[in-house]
Amino acid sequence: MYLIFVIFIITEIFDEFLDYTLRGPSIIHSVLQLSLFIMLFIVVSRLFSIFYEQKINRLIPEELMKILKIVKESECKGVLINQTDLRSRLKITKPTLKKRLGNLIDLHYISFEVRGNHKYLILTELGNSIIK
Repeated sequence: MYLIFVIFIITEIFDEFLDYTLRGPSIIHSVLQLSLFIMLFIVVSRLFSIFYEQKINRLIPEELMKILKIVKESECKGVLINQTDLRSRLKITKPTLKKRLGNLIDLHYISFEVRGNHKYLILTELGNSIIK
C-alpha cells in the first residue's frame, strides 16, 4: 500500500517538474511520463515477484523443497530420476519418501512419467515456476 502511494507521489513530482521545465504539455512531456510509468511498472513488478518467491519459499517445507531441487537438477542434466535414486540421495526411508512425494503430487508440483518399466519424477509447470 505504501509502495503505491510512493509511486504516485514520485510520478506527480515528476509531472510537475516536466510542466515547469517544458512550459506545458508537449510530446516530450508525454514520452517522459510514459518512460517513467514503464520504469516504475518494472520496479513494482520485480518487487512483487521477489515478495511472491519469498512467500512461496516460506510455505513449502525445506524437505519438500529439497526434493524439488534434486528433481530440477537432474532434469537440467538431462537425466530423469526415479524414487530409488531420490531415496538414496536423500537418505530417507521408503515410507517417508512416499509421504513427501504424495504431498508434492497433491500440490501439483511433480508428477510421474512412465517409460517402459520405470517411473520417473518430473516437475510440473507449477513446480518449475517456484524453483530457481
